[in-house]
Amino acid sequence: MSENPIQYSSEKLEKFKTIIESDLKKTTEELARFQNDQKDQKQHLANTNVDFNQSSKHFQQQAKDKQLIRRLQDKSRELQAALTRIENKTYGICDRTGQLIREERLLAKSTARFDILPN
Repeated sequence: MSENPIQYSSEKLEKFKTIIESDLKKTTEELARFQNDQKDQKQHLANTNVDFNQSSKHFQQQAKDKQLIRRLQDKSRELQAALTRIENKTYGICDRTGQLIREERLLAKSTARFDILPN
């Protein structure tokens, strides 16, 4: 990066922070819901006598849920990292070029760390 710091204004950073915090809240709520559902499903399976087909369906669904939970956890980590970059005033700066990422890109993907260069 250059000596002259390039960054978004405090007002724009606050706007992005609001968007990211909203996304993080939704992601956290969804993650908690899936984790609770998974716990309930495990307990239900342990307390009932199910046949092989039901058990197989349960384990298939459980595998899908685990994958979704991992994705939500990854998204949560990305959103937290974006909030940290906002606090450090480095949010919206391309990791590759050191230039500002276009605002449209950040509005489309608030956790973006790279700008998509136009053709």
